[in-house]
Amino acid sequence: MDFQLRWGIAGVGMIAHDFITALGTLPAHQHKVIAIAGKDLERADRLASLHKISTVYEGYESLARDDSIDIVFVSVLNLQHYEITRLMLENNKHVLCEKPMGMTYKQTKSLVDLAREKKLFLLEGMWSRFFPAYDALDRHISSGGLGDIYHISVQFGVEINDIERNLMKDLGGGVILDLGIYMLQLVQFIYKEPPVDIVCTGHLSKAGVDESVSCALKYKDGRTATLAAHTRATMTNKADIIGTKGNLVLDYFWCPTVLHISAANSTEWSLPKGKYKFHFHNSAGLSYQIQECWDCISKGETESPKMSLDESILLSKLTDTMRTQLGILENGL
Repeated sequence: MDFQLRWGIAGVGMIAHDFITALGTLPAHQHKVIAIAGKDLERADRLASLHKISTVYEGYESLARDDSIDIVFVSVLNLQHYEITRLMLENNKHVLCEKPMGMTYKQTKSLVDLAREKKLFLLEGMWSRFFPAYDALDRHISSGGLGDIYHISVQFGVEINDIERNLMKDLGGGVILDLGIYMLQLVQFIYKEPPVDIVCTGHLSKAGVDESVSCALKYKDGRTATLAAHTRATMTNKADIIGTKGNLVLDYFWCPTVLHISAANSTEWSLPKGKYKFHFHNSAGLSYQIQECWDCISKGETESPKMSLDESILLSKLTDTMRTQLGILENGL
């Protein structure tokens, strides 16, 4: 079956540019951007002009009502993900939403319930899951290559300035939802079940935004994980996966293009070349999750087996727990 998935883009930031550029590396008979919508019409016009997209909307209502669009990529600010994703689903659009899909478990569960009720495709944009390196890692672990895995250690630190940090409050950002969720999804990808206990501590900025977090997670059968994320220092940004038959280090674990099994066994994947420069590291790899949307929708599937909606719900519960322990949420609300 060959059909063209007609995309709408909600949001005009740097991610939207990278997304459209990555989409441009895929077959044109399968993917086409029909329209862009943003609150700032001038920015939306600039992005549309660069990428030769003919339709531009101010605000998101018109995009939601455009019947020529099959699926919308929601790349607005974190705080607006719930509202805009809900608007698109209510107007019978499939949705790929940037992570986090909701700010809380309650929001995420509500979106999942709506998508399931309307039998629409919904995917949280955990782009890491669709990199070939993740498939290869899963195969290596499943075949017993690392033996029994007993510990995973992940660091993710990106130095940002105080101005950006204070802005994060209004954008719905923070180290847990911006960085921590990537570390959590990797641990869940490997252990494939929820932790039985989670203990977190960290620092909040003067504006009340989580600027660092350290977490210990306990899983069944003697397994553990430690996660550390920071906005005041750049960290190694690696994952160490420790098993009884060996250890594996995953560089750039949220968007890896290399898998080092051993000194003699290493695989590297080359990313497609975009027509324009990307803003973020390995953004060309967004093409993998874009293609996943086509693969699923062409088969009539309403969620991806690589990043299920139940998993999005679980991750939202875990990030609620982490944010409650740091004092950002009161009792997970």
